[in-house]
Amino acid sequence: MAVVGGNLELKDIFEKERFPKSNWQFLSLAVYFPFGLILALLRFFIGFHACLVGLVLTHTPFIRSIVLRMLCLVLGINVEQDNKHERDKSTRVIVSNCVTNFDYIAFHLTTDCVTHKKWNGAIPINLFPGLHDFSQEGNILENLKGHVERSDTPLLFQPEETTSGKHCLLKFSTTAAKISKRVQPVAVTVERPLWANTATTVLGTSAPYDLFWFLFSPYTVFKLRYLNVLHMEKDETEDAFTERIQSAIAGALGFRISNFNAADKAEYEKRYIEESRRYSQQPIVRPVPPELLRMSAQVSEVLPYVPTDVILRDLDRTRSVGMTISNILEGVVSYIPLSPQVQAQGRPNTSSTGSVRPSSDQPPKSQFPKSSQDRMSSFQERKAKMIAEARKRYIEKHGLTHLL
Repeated sequence: MAVVGGNLELKDIFEKERFPKSNWQFLSLAVYFPFGLILALLRFFIGFHACLVGLVLTHTPFIRSIVLRMLCLVLGINVEQDNKHERDKSTRVIVSNCVTNFDYIAFHLTTDCVTHKKWNGAIPINLFPGLHDFSQEGNILENLKGHVERSDTPLLFQPEETTSGKHCLLKFSTTAAKISKRVQPVAVTVERPLWANTATTVLGTSAPYDLFWFLFSPYTVFKLRYLNVLHMEKDETEDAFTERIQSAIAGALGFRISNFNAADKAEYEKRYIEESRRYSQQPIVRPVPPELLRMSAQVSEVLPYVPTDVILRDLDRTRSVGMTISNILEGVVSYIPLSPQVQAQGRPNTSSTGSVRPSSDQPPKSQFPKSSQDRMSSFQERKAKMIAEARKRYIEKHGLTHLL
């Protein structure tokens, strides 16, 4: 029996890491990576031709099925039916969980079924075997019911309307129950080789990225397990029938059932992507070595109006207290002086206002001399005065008045 997960949280349901956590698996995947890239490129062109073949051979389903199977094997897509004899061909509606964005390929190859997909792409949907947009012909429900009544081609429904969680099913929609009172549930699982294992889908990804990893992987095995056909009881509601279908699939997979639906996942996925983007844009803070902090304190004692981050940046380059003091005094290092209030508050990296009026401890401003000789003379005078004032402050602070 399936377990209803009332205490499940969205953040624990979905896969977030594409690559395996095992060290040996990650290492083997890294070795395989260049071969996988070449394989993905070759398979892309082969897959494009497979779609064209499927479109051309529409009126010869038997030959088309054989050709598509062979091409899918080349693409690394293999389908295994654990209990093929349990497939009820008279049942026109198949309901399954959703493991990947490409489950419909596995079902189409084995049952020739089609699945509804709302399509606004530039490429015709007929190019993709097993997909059909029933919304282009009026009311979707009526079109689906009409297909079930008039066609021998089965319909595939994946009522989660998005990919499942790692070990949990999302809440099913009641569409399948509205279309037919007789359905066959199918439990789907997907496997890849352990030595080149990547997740088939992760939170925040898109179908093109999942397709790349399908083409990249040596092979992907879809395992279909047909369950007993279910009938809607006389007084049973559509919701109750849907819950019964969901419980059957969850029980076969050993999954739990959550109270979240596709809309909840979409909302959480949007927040997750935004948080990931915001985190990636944060600057990487490098720890400051203790030696640099000690030298920075020495420079700050002499030049208290210089921001700490400016001092640390120059010390990281010079590794010398004397050279950094000289660079600051000579104007090699540009900075915005700290106000006396900010200095008293513990010397933060930057001023809160962005521009601060210099105090008496800050380097004096003067007009820029016109001649180079006057400029040199003025610079030497200013430098000597600033060094003298800094020396006086240092001596007074450490009680070395006998040196005055």
